[in-house]
Amino acid sequence: MNKKFSSLLLIVTALVLTITLGLPKETVFADIADGTYEVNYEMKEAGSDNTSIADGYFSKPATLTVENGTKYIQLTVTSASMIKSLSAPSGPVDVVSEGDDTRTVKFRVDGDLSQPVNMEMHIVVPDLYDTTHTARAVFDTSGLDTTDSSATNEGSSDDGATAGGNNNDSGKNEENPPTGDNSSIALYAVLLLVSLGGIFAVWKTRTARN
Repeated sequence: MNKKFSSLLLIVTALVLTITLGLPKETVFADIADGTYEVNYEMKEAGSDNTSIADGYFSKPATLTVENGTKYIQLTVTSASMIKSLSAPSGPVDVVSEGDDTRTVKFRVDGDLSQPVNMEMHIVVPDLYDTTHTARAVFDTSGLDTTDSSATNEGSSDDGATAGGNNNDSGKNEENPPTGDNSSIALYAVLLLVSLGGIFAVWKTRTARN
């Protein structure tokens, strides 16, 4: 009888773990408040945290513009004659201006800017290098105003949103830690407990009859 109960408990435990691990995980991140910011960034290799050789082709910092919640990055490419094309996940970049072997481009960023942005580029170094290269643009979003923190400063001027969101009134930005909706997980947990109680009751009834 104890062996049967142990086997039943093992099966139920495995079921609980399978369902719990299989629950969809909701990714929630704080939106950046509308405004214009300067953000530092680094081009890293596609498959590691090492700095990419492509990092030397980009000047720092980049300019981040948020309009109605939509994020746009503007950055300047140096040695532009060697970079024949440049694309972001949103598509080919838009050329804003060109100078003496420099090119300023702009592209839209969907999702969480604190996550790496894959950039695909065709680089040609005469007689040495001609290939399509992928690097990850990693932006430093620390210190940027979020929609929640900006709601408390509705009367402040837009100038406070520049240069990484610093302003002289507060000196500090309120952190807005990601939060998730745990109601679905709680519901699953209750259902599992009820199921476990039902299984135990059935097992107890059958044991008593025997």
